[in-house]
Amino acid sequence: MAGPLTGRIALVTGASAGIGRATALALAGAGADIVLTGRRRAELDAVAAQCEKRGARARAAPGDLTDNGFVRELAELAGDADILINNAGILTYAPLRDATVEDAEAMFRANVVAAFGVAREIAVRMARRRQGHLVFVTSLSARNVNPLAVSYAATKHALSAYARGFRAEFKSSGLKVTEVAPGMVDTAIRDASTHPDVVKSIASRKFSPLTVEDVADAILYALGTRPGCCPDLIELRPTDN
Repeated sequence: MAGPLTGRIALVTGASAGIGRATALALAGAGADIVLTGRRRAELDAVAAQCEKRGARARAAPGDLTDNGFVRELAELAGDADILINNAGILTYAPLRDATVEDAEAMFRANVVAAFGVAREIAVRMARRRQGHLVFVTSLSARNVNPLAVSYAATKHALSAYARGFRAEFKSSGLKVTEVAPGMVDTAIRDASTHPDVVKSIASRKFSPLTVEDVADAILYALGTRPGCCPDLIELRPTDN
């Protein structure tokens, strides 16, 4: 039976795990065909196989989104995509006194510069066809700055600005742009943050984080809206926080 996204092609970045994986599976279940990208080939292949079990055509395209050459190749591969889930990113928490320039630079390259590069390549192609939907996965940190996560928040503020900028410049070309901004999500993205202050802070939290399925559901909602409607911003918070 056809799903609400049957006939649509979605490019999902950061698709090997976490929010990207859950979103790819949800999109496949809704009828979309999927192009998956991430750095880990084996994990991407496994997600592609799971998408196919849900009736979708799926193709894994492993690579590094900070490599501009790969981004151009990916855009050619996914040239007919009319959905982009701009999700890939990295996170390293640390107090500012101990944060490194290298960590900040890596986060800006992955979370901002690479995300801009992918969005630009795909949006230009969508604009030629005068249809498409860009989804930027940011964070509640895009509008707040919390201790231990200042550099990460700075990247999400920047990515949110890009989402709003793409909306402003591509609206006349028929594109929709949605920013989905979740609070803390139960993924392995924090595993790189080993500073004792960070470990203590995470262990002492008094709320349950969101699930990756919570975020995927919000993305599906945005993609399922009628042609004359676009959710500009969806913020997600744990109910007990």
